[in-house]
Amino acid sequence: MAVHRDARISGSSPPRPTRSGAARTAYNTLRKLLIEGTYPPGAHLREESVANRLGVSRTPVREAVRKLAAEGWLEIIQNQGAFVRKWSAEDIEEVLSLRAMLEGHAAGRAAQNATEAQIRALREICGRALALLPCADGPAVAEVAALNSRFHGLVIGASGQIRTAEILATLIELPITLRYFQHLEPDDMMRSVQEHHTLVEAIAQRDPYWASALMKAHVHGGKSLFLGRIAARDSPADAVAGEAESTARVSGAGDLTR
Repeated sequence: MAVHRDARISGSSPPRPTRSGAARTAYNTLRKLLIEGTYPPGAHLREESVANRLGVSRTPVREAVRKLAAEGWLEIIQNQGAFVRKWSAEDIEEVLSLRAMLEGHAAGRAAQNATEAQIRALREICGRALALLPCADGPAVAEVAALNSRFHGLVIGASGQIRTAEILATLIELPITLRYFQHLEPDDMMRSVQEHHTLVEAIAQRDPYWASALMKAHVHGGKSLFLGRIAARDSPADAVAGEAESTARVSGAGDLTR
């Protein structure tokens, strides 16, 4: 009897996901779609439509939306539903200022704690990004943005600072990184990659003060450049031309960030 029961079990369909598992899947998938820009700022997330897209019922979607709203990704408006949060220049300035402070700390610790394998990985990312420049189209811009995020994530991981990493995880993946790269000129991208390369050398030389200062300057510099480009784009004289140029350069790319 035991053998017969085991045979029946081995041939049965896999168990259906639990409610908590479905909610976790809905949260992770929806968050990824927000990061990738599938749902742009201001988009209305209709429960039934999202549930159909994710292949789950409406209940786990409702739980995922509540969690993402609590984390600042979404806004829930009474009697209207959930909307993807829009990011103002003030929001971006605050996020990048916090990143400069926290990533500066992480870079200094990475200079003390990074393994040789992690340093090699950082150098490899720099090489891959450099090979993509100058970016000729939207997919190339998106790939450089993804490599940029991986670089910063690896520096944070190499720091060994768990709490710092947890805080930064809520800041780095906000949908502004690809938008940042969409506003850069080829020379700006080259400068960013070169700054990464110099930072790797500071980490490789085990100089925490140099690494920390470089990272802070890198993030603050990117913040100033990004905000300046946004202000120029939004000015009455440049709005139409700037939007057309941005659309042409990044056709086919999502609306992600750094």
